[in-house]
Amino acid sequence: MGDPRSMPVWAVTGPIGGGKSLAVAELAVLGAAIIDADAEGHELLREQHISAAIAEQFGQEVMVGGAVDRSALGRLVFADPEALARLNALVHSRLSRRIAEKLQALAGAESRPCLAVVEAAVYFLLPSFGEVDLVICVTASEDARRKRLVASGRFDVETASARVAAQRPLLHDWIRSDIVLHNDGTAAELRRTIHDLYRDRIRWKEAP
Repeated sequence: MGDPRSMPVWAVTGPIGGGKSLAVAELAVLGAAIIDADAEGHELLREQHISAAIAEQFGQEVMVGGAVDRSALGRLVFADPEALARLNALVHSRLSRRIAEKLQALAGAESRPCLAVVEAAVYFLLPSFGEVDLVICVTASEDARRKRLVASGRFDVETASARVAAQRPLLHDWIRSDIVLHNDGTAAELRRTIHDLYRDRIRWKEAP
């Protein structure tokens, strides 16, 4: 196993609709290995002891066939900050452990990537999963984010507005990021910005 510190680790965070997934996708094209905290959280919800705890905490209305109904759970917690805090208390420490294990596996791999990226909207709420070299926030105006969410077809206007509003308490954390990218322009502009950032922070190290 190689030295894990020879593999840089970045975190990409920011609000829903801000563009962090597009930024992460560009980093993947450039060769980064991606750990999606949201996807890891979905896997956690499938674990029997977690789903049982959620049923106990939030009731059978968030369960379907013994499994967590993520849509129903989302509607509940994003409308109730106290419920969201209880859900976070259930899953965040376990989520950090999963991320740490995946980072360790990447660092020890024979074909170790040039960069590992953790995509996590809730990065600043998570217990530490190890040293992070750079934290990037990708954000945009609330109006732009609402429009993107509706245009994606995943949310109606009311639900999109609720999701955007529910994340406002995280704004003071996101601006603590090492780099804050304001993504109110085009997708092509964000991709160019990410490409330039990778070139300046990673690619120069690979030059002979």
